[in-house]
Amino acid sequence: MSTTTPAHASHEPFADAAAHTGASDTLLAEAARHGADAEVWTAWHETDELVCRDGAVERRSEVLSGATALTVWADGNEGYAVRNAPGAADTALVTTALAIGRVLAAGDAAPAPHTDRSPRTEPPAPLPRIGADATARLRALTESADDGDVEIELRARADRTRVRLHRAGTDPAEYDTGVAQLFARITARGSGTGYIGHQIFGRTMDGVLDAAERTELGELVGLARILTTRPATALDHDDVLVDGRVLCRLLTLVAPAFLLDSVLEGRSPLKDGIGERVASPGVTLVDDPTADDAPLPAPWDGEGTPTGPTVLVEDGVLRGFLSSRRTAAEAGAPATGSAQRGANGEMTTVQPGHLVLSHTEDLGTETRPGRTVLHIVQANGAHTSNPITGDFSIGANAVLVSPDGTRRNAGNITLAGNVFDLLRSIDGHDGRVRVNRSNNSFVAGPGVWTRSLTVGHQEGA
Repeated sequence: MSTTTPAHASHEPFADAAAHTGASDTLLAEAARHGADAEVWTAWHETDELVCRDGAVERRSEVLSGATALTVWADGNEGYAVRNAPGAADTALVTTALAIGRVLAAGDAAPAPHTDRSPRTEPPAPLPRIGADATARLRALTESADDGDVEIELRARADRTRVRLHRAGTDPAEYDTGVAQLFARITARGSGTGYIGHQIFGRTMDGVLDAAERTELGELVGLARILTTRPATALDHDDVLVDGRVLCRLLTLVAPAFLLDSVLEGRSPLKDGIGERVASPGVTLVDDPTADDAPLPAPWDGEGTPTGPTVLVEDGVLRGFLSSRRTAAEAGAPATGSAQRGANGEMTTVQPGHLVLSHTEDLGTETRPGRTVLHIVQANGAHTSNPITGDFSIGANAVLVSPDGTRRNAGNITLAGNVFDLLRSIDGHDGRVRVNRSNNSFVAGPGVWTRSLTVGHQEGA
């Protein structure tokens, strides 16, 4: 279900959840009547969204949604059914799931999920909301600059989710989680038009607004103004710095190679690489949905497996892969708690929760004595990309930074290379961590200094 309520509306958090506490009991009892073991996953979502531009509120909404997902095990088969409504108790879900299980006839039943979850896990911070104070701050932050050459649009979003997992014969387990998001669109007009977008994530709306007000918006406005100027005719440079905004986009291409299902299906070029060097010395890649800075903390995954840190790369050496119960059992290894469900209760897929790349060498930002730096500040979409080979070619915006710190518009460029080569040729980082989001997966990393990319002006740029 999905509803939009007026901005002044208020209600008890997750009131629908309290009203449907017995729905999973109904489904489990019906499954037992058919001789099946079963598990019910339920999620309630509350989303506040507010769009401000030129000091005014353009749109705001509050949306309530959720889903119920039922998994059944009978006669060695696993069946699955979903209803896009939280707390669904329609027993037809059971017969549907059983029928699907018979059609799929996978053979061996999936390994039983973990049951070592506490009945109630408290959220690590108050769940985010867009209240009157946040609204006032957003309006103030979007007021036009004095000379009127810059337009700032801010899209704020506060997501709150309650997840419950109820397996037959156990007490329900549940947790609340949430993420605050701010998407900034900066448009500057001079001799040309300069545009840059940026996303900030956190656990509280005050936190993301503090980051925007303290550093991000001022830097983005300055960058947008540079992008309005006539581009340099040549891209002569000594070093390349790939901003964290761009790195995170590229890391989404390499993430599938670190999934155990990709390894088992032969789609990962890293499948035989445990213990081998796959990145530069100093590079570490860790997935940890429980980290203090994880935007959307989760104590267990969509199958109920407890989450925690999983080291994928340590000092450049491949150490492991992300897995679900099924893929881990097939490989004879413990599951890493990486089975993610979509917002609508889709069947679990192996995905990172909070994947972070780091490097031990801090080489600073942009300016280098005696050297010109090409700082790639924004990715504009993938022209071509191959998640299996890692090859990519994308459009991007960049600035040329002189040794004295002067910045010039490098214009629209093409950035090409291979993500696996990029991992093996990172010399250091710039200390500015950025975050990218895809559904419930977050990828974070700093800007990186590298030698592996090919750059050129786009035709017509």
